[in-house]
Amino acid sequence: MGFYSGKDGQLYLDGSSTAAAKVESWSLSATQATLDTTSLGDTDRTLIAGMRSASGSCSIAYYSDASGSNEATTLLNKIIKARTSSSVATATFQLGFKDYQNNVKHITVEGVITSAAISSSQGEILKADISFEVNGAPTGVAI
Repeated sequence: MGFYSGKDGQLYLDGSSTAAAKVESWSLSATQATLDTTSLGDTDRTLIAGMRSASGSCSIAYYSDASGSNEATTLLNKIIKARTSSSVATATFQLGFKDYQNNVKHITVEGVITSAAISSSQGEILKADISFEVNGAPTGVAI
């Protein structure tokens, strides 16, 4: 038996089989709204499921490999770029972690990127922080 830690985190983008950049952290938060179905004369409140929503974020190390490219650049170029159209910046995020047998457990969602930031601090590596809103239901869950 073992515990999972941040070092086991994985992030894949747009169906790539290669992990995106070097992931420092990722998070995914989901909420379920409820609708009140209580009628006049009822003695107890009753509810049904309403709309679900989810949002997430990731913090990745910005680096360059031998070919001069990396997944951080791919992700950042979706939102931090010269405006060429009014299209919405989207990406498919596969957020997961490796188990003790090196298998990746994951949740896959289509996300609309809502913010991106690059930060550089003395003594630290260059990092990029991305936030997104999930568009629709998860397209894959294997946890």
